[in-house]
Amino acid sequence: MVRERILIAGLGLIGGSLAKAFRKCGYEIHAYDVNKSAVEKAICEGIVKEKIEDLDEAEDEYAFSFICVPVLESIPILSKLSSKIKNGIITDVGSTKTQICKYSIEHKITNFIGGHPMAGTEKIGYEYSFDALFNGAYYFITPTGMNRKEDIEKLKNLLQSIGCKVEEIDFELHDKITAVISHLPHVVSAGLVNMLSSSEIYCKFAGGGFKDITRISSSSPKMWADISISNKNVLLELIEAYIELLKNFKLSLQSENYDEIYSYFEKAKLIRDKIVSDGK
Repeated sequence: MVRERILIAGLGLIGGSLAKAFRKCGYEIHAYDVNKSAVEKAICEGIVKEKIEDLDEAEDEYAFSFICVPVLESIPILSKLSSKIKNGIITDVGSTKTQICKYSIEHKITNFIGGHPMAGTEKIGYEYSFDALFNGAYYFITPTGMNRKEDIEKLKNLLQSIGCKVEEIDFELHDKITAVISHLPHVVSAGLVNMLSSSEIYCKFAGGGFKDITRISSSSPKMWADISISNKNVLLELIEAYIELLKNFKLSLQSENYDEIYSYFEKAKLIRDKIVSDGK
């Protein structure tokens, strides 16, 4: 028996993986993407039942609608969907939540609940999607005072059905957390790679350690440019704090203050080891 219908707007890595996970649970999936070949491939694989050519023509027939596009493109899509879908729940997967949640409040879109899966890879596109991507992953949802409790519970139950550990959180706090654990690390990773300046000699000897610490720099430039702009204020504060940290290390190195240099690395090791231990 076919369960409720779900609309996926944006069939890349995250949207594609959601489609596959929900299809595995028995939902009927309809999909929209500017990349028509991604939707056609998903239809051929039996993941997507129907292709949506134009979101302006979407009907109010979906229990859940997921916006899975770069964050600066999310609000225009929310605007289109919210004018059509009144009964089902609309959500997104963007890495920043403040802009879109404030938009939903200002425009009284009471059936929108912000969301963000803490899952992904450095790969881009539907071809790299897989149904187990969210299994055991944290999934933030950021309800506002407008949302009905029953809608929040429905979304939680749906996400838990594909293996997510759902965390309900304030949208502004969400953006502070993700800036620290995700957005700044991407900026730093890109900076380390850019320091190579395409020099053949540096690139030749960039081994396992360098590749490990910079793996995330293979992610979508479009996605991370959008995220950086969307979370600009928080990210600017963190960049200043990080620069100050490096300045202090530089001073310790200039004065050859061994104790402070040792402490810099020791503190990092203790925190990193705890993160890894807690994640087991």
